[in-house]
Amino acid sequence: MDKLLAMKMFVATVDAQGFSAAARRLGLATSSVTRLVDALEASLGATLLNRSTRQVSLTEAGARYYPVSYTHLT
Repeated sequence: MDKLLAMKMFVATVDAQGFSAAARRLGLATSSVTRLVDALEASLGATLLNRSTRQVSLTEAGARYYPVSYTHLT
């Protein structure tokens, strides 16, 4: 897994408030974005996003990790 790419997918998902919207903005398949965020969570050993059928929200770990990811990408 390319960790920087996975971080980019995580940040895009949070910013777009969902996997589908992030995928549309990035011109990728939703499954690709989801797979990379899942791999990032597995590598960190933490759940970053709460998922429901309608939305995603940050977990406590996600809220701590988002600014770190964002900083690394800018």
